[in-house]
Amino acid sequence: MKTNWKIKLGFILLLVSVIAYIIAYFTLYDSEKVIFHLVVDLAFMPLDVLIVVLFVEGLISRKEKEKAHEKTDMITSVFFSKIGTVLLSKFSTSDINMDKIRQIVENIEKWSDKDFKMFLKNFKSSDYEFYLEPESLEKQDFFIELQKLLIEKQDFLIRLIENPNLMEKDNFSDLILGILHLENELEKRNFEKTITESDYNHLMGDISRIYSGLIYEWVHYLRHIKTHYPYMFSFAIRTNPFDYNADVCVK
Repeated sequence: MKTNWKIKLGFILLLVSVIAYIIAYFTLYDSEKVIFHLVVDLAFMPLDVLIVVLFVEGLISRKEKEKAHEKTDMITSVFFSKIGTVLLSKFSTSDINMDKIRQIVENIEKWSDKDFKMFLKNFKSSDYEFYLEPESLEKQDFFIELQKLLIEKQDFLIRLIENPNLMEKDNFSDLILGILHLENELEKRNFEKTITESDYNHLMGDISRIYSGLIYEWVHYLRHIKTHYPYMFSFAIRTNPFDYNADVCVK
């Protein structure tokens, strides 16, 4: 349908142009001048197309991408307010490298844009491990609480992954899919029973991937809101899951 109306419009415009030149030819009685202007117009046409395609269309495309990124950033904001920060807090308390990460991000409110870029660039190549004591009672409580949380947020996560704007952000989409996969794994298990070491290691592998993705997206999210939404950045800093002294109350 879209192609049909474009063809019709093109035909109409071409017909109008031909009629205009015919009228000019028979009314001005100067065929050389009419032909001269026709050739000049035809000579300018490739340049006109070049300007439209390379500059105007490029500008429109860039604006559309910026809007898509803004919507994706809004989705990220909702994700962290509903479940992302909670998961980070839960995972970080059992991270053997918690102090290492905390020392890196403890002054994140003072970071420049260059600092954010440097962290995001280096983080993926870093080796961050996630660890829970296999034989402790805390382990079962951890999985039971996590199971309850993810089942509770299942519909929310499904709605997120269905949002077409997430196609603009592969890392975040992979993170949501990873969390949904973990939810499926946990939902099928009865953690009142003893967890075998092999099953524990399998689940911790899933959690490690999610934890790493959460940290990356959290820092990326902070970088965005520090520039565009300072009041949201203030709240994120006051609920920093890596800061032992974080306090949501404004002091």
